[in-house]
Amino acid sequence: MGLLSRGKLRIYLAIINILFFVLGGVCVGLGAWQAVDKIFISDVIGSDLYSTAAYLLIFAGCVLVIISCVGCVGTVMQNRPILILYMMTIILTIILMVAAGAVAASFQSKVGSNMINNMKNTILYNYGNNVESNAENKRITNSWDNLQRMLDCCAVENRGWELYRRSEWFKQINPHNYISFDQNTIFVPASCCVHQGPYSTDDWLRKCQRNPYGPPRYPQEVSENQALAYSGCSEAAKMFIQNNIGSLIGLGFGFGLTLIFGVLFAFLLYRNLREPFVPVSTREH
Repeated sequence: MGLLSRGKLRIYLAIINILFFVLGGVCVGLGAWQAVDKIFISDVIGSDLYSTAAYLLIFAGCVLVIISCVGCVGTVMQNRPILILYMMTIILTIILMVAAGAVAASFQSKVGSNMINNMKNTILYNYGNNVESNAENKRITNSWDNLQRMLDCCAVENRGWELYRRSEWFKQINPHNYISFDQNTIFVPASCCVHQGPYSTDDWLRKCQRNPYGPPRYPQEVSENQALAYSGCSEAAKMFIQNNIGSLIGLGFGFGLTLIFGVLFAFLLYRNLREPFVPVSTREH
């Protein structure tokens, strides 16, 4: 039977199945982390492709764990129908993995001007707008706050605090002075503030949101406000997405290629099972 005897094929398949089990766990863990911890990205940029890729990865990881169990049973029992099921399931998983990678790649290519427009619109019309009665606006508001805190950014473009004073949030947070500004006018949400400073929490927050000598009250002034984030979230989010989406693309295509070895060894064992297994004698007669 040559180099790839039945015994060797069973050992190779056992190793492959252990690898599949580990990879499946990695896929589920990474996909769940992206879906749970980073799902707010989709609300801010106005696209569901990021979350779709994460959910595809979770599903593919679950299937991969099941495949490893089926493969072990087929290998131990040397059962040809189980091996057929094993190969078909692997092929399905390869399709899912490649699909997850393709969706992630498609999402990465669409990060651009459309994303910036969506981000601006969510600040103008959704952020802080009747959040007690509007579930979607509340979700988008929380997503923006999470993004600004996580990436230390504010609004969409660099030094773009002025966008907030044109928003529905600004009118609701400053009901009596959103046209004629006074010392109590709040210009940016607290999530735009740098989270560490030399003053007390109240002083630092007041300097960030109501600074009477410079930004965000006077965006064009030269004086620097150390309590306020100057970076816009569009570039920060784009960089964050590109860094994180690379892991989904790599897993989608990389694991897809790895699964091909499982199909190959299972097919060789399937063909090998048509031949009678002749045990090697260990002693002379």
